[in-house]
Amino acid sequence: MRLVAVLWLLGAALPAAALEKVSLQLNWKHQFQFAGYYAAIEKGYYRDAGFEVTPIEAGPDASPVDAVLEGRADYGVGASELALRRGRGEPVVALATILQHSPLVLLARRDNSLGSIHDLAGKRLMLMPHETELFAYLKREGIERYRPLAHSFDARDLIEGRTDAVSAYVTDEPFVLQRAKFPYAAFSPRSSGIDFYGDTLFTTERLTQRRPERVTAFRDASLRGWRYAMDHPDEMADLILAKYGRRHSREHLLFEAAEMRRLMQVHLVEIGHMLPGRWQHIAETYAELGMLPADFSIDGLLWRPAQARALPRWVLPGFLGALACVLLAGIVVLRFRRVNALLAREVAERIEAEEALRAANEQLQVQIDETRRLQSALHDQAMRDGLTGLFNRRHLDETLARELAQARQEGYPLALVMIDVDHFKRLNDTYGHQAGDEVLVALGKLLAEEARAGDIACRYGGEEFLVVLPRMTLAQARDKAEFWRTFFAGLGVLHGELTMHTTISLGIAGYPDHGYSADELKQSADLALYLSKHDGRNRTTVFEAAPLLQDA
Repeated sequence: MRLVAVLWLLGAALPAAALEKVSLQLNWKHQFQFAGYYAAIEKGYYRDAGFEVTPIEAGPDASPVDAVLEGRADYGVGASELALRRGRGEPVVALATILQHSPLVLLARRDNSLGSIHDLAGKRLMLMPHETELFAYLKREGIERYRPLAHSFDARDLIEGRTDAVSAYVTDEPFVLQRAKFPYAAFSPRSSGIDFYGDTLFTTERLTQRRPERVTAFRDASLRGWRYAMDHPDEMADLILAKYGRRHSREHLLFEAAEMRRLMQVHLVEIGHMLPGRWQHIAETYAELGMLPADFSIDGLLWRPAQARALPRWVLPGFLGALACVLLAGIVVLRFRRVNALLAREVAERIEAEEALRAANEQLQVQIDETRRLQSALHDQAMRDGLTGLFNRRHLDETLARELAQARQEGYPLALVMIDVDHFKRLNDTYGHQAGDEVLVALGKLLAEEARAGDIACRYGGEEFLVVLPRMTLAQARDKAEFWRTFFAGLGVLHGELTMHTTISLGIAGYPDHGYSADELKQSADLALYLSKHDGRNRTTVFEAAPLLQDA
C-alpha cells in the first residue's frame, strides 16, 4: 500500500500536460448560431477535455469544408453540403447535427407579383456558392434561369430593390426585416420535400482514424456546451456581446436563440442526434437532381463514437506511475513486479467490465429503437383514417392552426379545400356500404397521389374530405381542385363486375383572404361547398365574403 501511495504522489507531482490547441471553423460571423461552442469555452468543458479551442469566423466567400480539408482548421461547422462532398469522394466526417431542420430560406418582397417560388424565375438572386440545398430547391422547382448576384449580406439591398431575392437564415435576417416593417415572403426548401439537416459539426476522416479518442472528447464537450447554451440563452447573449462583438443587438440574439430552439427540436430529439437514413436521403436528393452521380456512396460520412476505442481515464496516471517505477527500478524492482501484476489484473478486469457494459448498451439501444418504432406506429395509427390511409380529423385539427401560424410568421398564403362526394347516400343505398367504401378509397388515393410534399390531405368524416395547401394562392388552389373534380368525374370505380361513376363538389377558402383562424377557414370553405351543392353539384366554388354579407 505504501508503494502504491508513493507512485500516486510521483504521478501527481509531474507537470500537467499542456492543452491541445485546436481550431473550429465557423460558417458565418460570431452570433448565437454558435453559442454552444462559446459555452464550451467559457464553462471550461473544452479545457476539462484537454483542449484550447479557437473559433474562426467565416468570410463572405469562405467554405468551412474547404478550410478543414485543406488543414486550415481541425473542425468545422457545415450543413447538408457534407453529404454532397462525401458523395463526391471528399473525406469529410459528420460528428453531430445541431439543427434538425435547415434554417436556409430565400427571402423576397411580398407583393401581388409574387405568388410562389416560380415567380422568381429570371429574377435577381443573391446566393452563396456553398448553399447547395437552395440550388437543389430551385432545380426541383424547375427554376433554371435567374440572374445571380454577389451576396452583399445587407438586408437593405432587398428592402431598397437592388435584388429580388436573397438567401438567408430564418433565425437571423427576418429579425431585421420585421424591425424595418418590410413585407417579405420566405420560401423554404421544405415546401418541396427538401428537409435537410442544418448546422453540423464535422472533421476529416484522417483525424477520426488517427485520434478517435480525441474526436470523441471534442464532440462530447461541444454537445455539453450546446445543452448549456440552450438552457441559458440570456446568459449566452450577454457573453457574445461581451467577448465576441456587438454586430447584433441583445434582442436580435434572443430572437435567434428562440428560432434555433424551434429548428433544433430539443423537446423531441437529443442535441447532436443524426440518422444514417436521413443523410442517405439528402444525398439521394442531390443525385436525383443531377448534383451527384447515380453510383455515389456516402459510406464513412457519419461518425460513430461507440467505435472509438477511448483509453480509460486511469491509463495516463498509470503510465506516469510506470515511468516513476522505471526511475526507481534500481531500488524497488522486486516489489514493482508484484505491483505490475496487480495492475495488469486490474486492467483485464476493467476491460472485461467495459466490454460487458458496451454489450449491454448495444442491447438496450436495440430495445430505446424498437420502442420508438412501436410508439411511432401507434402515433401514426392514431393520426390516420383506417379506410383511406389519409390523415384523420384529429390530425387536421391539431395541425391546421400550426400551419396558419407558420403562414402568418413567414408571410405566405394558405388554401383550404373541402370536398364532398355527390349523392353518396344514394350510392350506399343502391350498391351497399362496401361499394361506398370503395369510392371513398378511390378518392383518398387520388388526393394522396396528387398532393405535394407539404400538403395535408385528410378524411374529415363520412364522405367529407379536407386538404390544406400551404403556399398556394386561391387561383392555384382552384386549378388544383378543378383537376381533382374532372379527374374523379371520369374515373370508374370497380365493385365486383360493376363500374361505378360519381362526382364530387368542392369549396375553397384561403388565408388571409377569408379568415385568420382554423375555424374561420373551415366555415368559409364549408359555405363555399354548400354553394357548390346548391348550384347543381360537380363543381368548384371559391368563397366570396361580400355576396354572403349582402344576402344576410
